[in-house]
Order: sequence, then C-alpha cells, then structure tokens
Amino acid sequence: MAFVQRTAEATVLRSGKLPVIDIQVDPEFKYVGSTSFILYEVAHVEQHHFVVPDAERRVLRRLWFQFEGYLEDNNHTYDYSNLESITLNGLNFVHNAYSMNIEEAYEARPTSDSAHAIEFLQEKGYLLTGDIMSHRMIWLDPDLRNELMIIYSEALDPTGYRPVDLAEGGSAAAEWPGLSHGLQERSLASFRILGSV
Repeated sequence: MAFVQRTAEATVLRSGKLPVIDIQVDPEFKYVGSTSFILYEVAHVEQHHFVVPDAERRVLRRLWFQFEGYLEDNNHTYDYSNLESITLNGLNFVHNAYSMNIEEAYEARPTSDSAHAIEFLQEKGYLLTGDIMSHRMIWLDPDLRNELMIIYSEALDPTGYRPVDLAEGGSAAAEWPGLSHGLQERSLASFRILGSV
C-alpha cells in the first residue's frame, strides 16, 4: 500500500524518517503537492514537487524530492558507486548532472518514477516539456535499501543547446562542464537542509 508519510508547509518539507530531515525551499518555488505509489512492484515511492512556472504554467525550474524504499518482500539494494560524493549540512549524498528530453524519456519509460512525476504535474495544471538539464542528489541509508533523491531541473532551451549537442561526442560537449557547474550552483542555492539525523 502506498501512502504519504512526509509533510510540506509552504516552503518547508519535513521528514520524520529515512532520513529525519527538514528542508527549506527557496520561496520562488511553489509547492504543487505530493503523490505516492508502488514502483515496478518492488519499491514504495513518495514524491513532493515544487515548481517555478511561466505565465502559461510551463515548468521553468523544478525541485523534485523523492523518498523511496524497497518493499519487505525483496532483498534489492541501491548502487550509485559510480557517482561522486557531496555533503549537505552534514548529510552524505552522491550526485550527478545530465540533460534530457522530457517527451523522449516518457516514451522510453512510461511507467517510471519520472513518468509519474510528469503525469502528476499535468494533473495539477502544469506542463513539464521539452529539453531540461538536471542535478540529482541521492542520500542512502546504511543498508542501501532506502533513499532520498533530490532532483533540481531547469529548462535547457535558454542555453541554445539540445541534449544531443551536450552529450559525449556532441557538437557542444565541451560546453557541458561549464553549464553543469552553473546548474549545480543554482541547484544548491534552491534549497537548504535545516537539520538531519
């Protein structure tokens, strides 16, 4: 059974477990709401979404918080050993940055957690579309069975590039390190961890 266990009030997201944490979100972001579901019949997912939309309600910037844990009927564990480490107010995360096209990702994985997020925002009257670039941060519990994933995204089109341009071997691949560095700076400025256990 899927249900929401965390709460959000305006710009503060509170979690009482896995991990125990309070997160302050930049007031520019509007809290859209939460959703919960079972992912691929193996994990429970709880999502909380904050957005900065334009006048047509297209999402220009997004903060997506996802609390996820494997169900008791399996022994799966999470593995992000290929990602770099980052510490946020004493809490250890791993992180990476990437660019993608929303429609292509949805078509490729229509039952993914990302697809659920897109559908949820659409239900709330927002449009997440086109090319985006994202900074993903992941906290794992000691047993590697539960995670908190924080994904900051923003529209890619102001850069003038497409994801294929910025990919390895792409025509603008040399621009990606600078773009991703700026992306990560804006990502880390969009929220603040107030406390954790």
